[in-house]
Amino acid sequence: MKQQARRPRIAIVGANFAGLAAAQHLGPEYAVTVIDRSLSFEWLPNIHELLSGTKRPADLRLPLRRLVARSGHRYVHATVTAIDAAAGTLATATGRQFEFDICIVAVGGVNDTFDVRGADRHALPFKSVADCAAIGRKLSALARRRGRRSVVIVGGGFEGVEALGEILRRYRHVEGLGITVVEAGPRLVAGTPLAVEAAVRAHCASNSVRVLTGSPVSAVTPRRVVLRSGDVLRSDLTVWTGGVTAPPLLRESRLANRARQWAPVTAALRSRRFDNMFVIGDAAALPRPLAKQAYFAQQMGACAAENARRALAGRALRTFTPSRKPMLIAFGDLDTFLVSGRSVIASPALAALKEAVYQVTMAEIDPPLNAPAVRELTTRLTTAARRLASPRR
Repeated sequence: MKQQARRPRIAIVGANFAGLAAAQHLGPEYAVTVIDRSLSFEWLPNIHELLSGTKRPADLRLPLRRLVARSGHRYVHATVTAIDAAAGTLATATGRQFEFDICIVAVGGVNDTFDVRGADRHALPFKSVADCAAIGRKLSALARRRGRRSVVIVGGGFEGVEALGEILRRYRHVEGLGITVVEAGPRLVAGTPLAVEAAVRAHCASNSVRVLTGSPVSAVTPRRVVLRSGDVLRSDLTVWTGGVTAPPLLRESRLANRARQWAPVTAALRSRRFDNMFVIGDAAALPRPLAKQAYFAQQMGACAAENARRALAGRALRTFTPSRKPMLIAFGDLDTFLVSGRSVIASPALAALKEAVYQVTMAEIDPPLNAPAVRELTTRLTTAARRLASPRR
């Protein structure tokens, strides 16, 4: 009897926006193994809403095993600790090894405290559903306390501004609660039109929020944030939205030349070091820098899947051409900004559009084709309608 040919093996490391998109664009003619340290896909663009209770953790998570199985692939819950591109193998923290013909790396980034003393111990990161759920619980407890209380948000970029908006949504009427935003750079939400910063600053002034730009942080203690200028801010709760950096795996697997460096890739998303490796999502250092946005990550996932097929077939690779979309920046129930190039439209009513993007894309990722998916979609829709209609104060 003629022996059946072995299916080409494709390993995908990381299964959030980029990695999951790659898996969903690969068919059963490939033996695809998806490995992720989490049991859930997480909708990160709306994690700020966990701070106010507008969203719950379950609203922003989908089971990876179900999503991967739906594509006909194998899912492994594990942390990848080493990738040997030359040998075509990878290893997990439990000692398991997997062989591959092509590996797609979509490991994202990790919290970057820029070596600020005490930040990793005393500031709460803002990078995952669990992170923001923890911040939400601590905010709720802090609001119940009596007397003067202070919250410091380190970082005035997209994450910091959206975090501030959710804190104001729920707690702006709490007496004695002071909020300070500290940004190392010269302005808030850098990279957006100045009109966005002007509107955010106006909302801050109306709600007694202190904004300090050009103010790098030098240390964080359990009750203080120390600025490089020598000024000291009281802080009962410090939220760190200050940045993201490359995970150690990229350097350890020789995909990057040094620590904290994103993995350099070609215009086709192929590693510049190894022909059997593709790097996508936040982990990729493209020839032309691109904002680390979820929709770009999904586009990279689809392109990497196509180029994996092409590489295995010995065909020319396709250049990744991002399709730019308008950006929505939420500011609690006070405002939402629709940014397209240098144009800005601002209105609280635009929150409905951001919610629609979330609902539609979650349904695309997890189509309601079975009872669990239908139940989860119904729950997301009903809870969102109820909470947006009656914001918690």
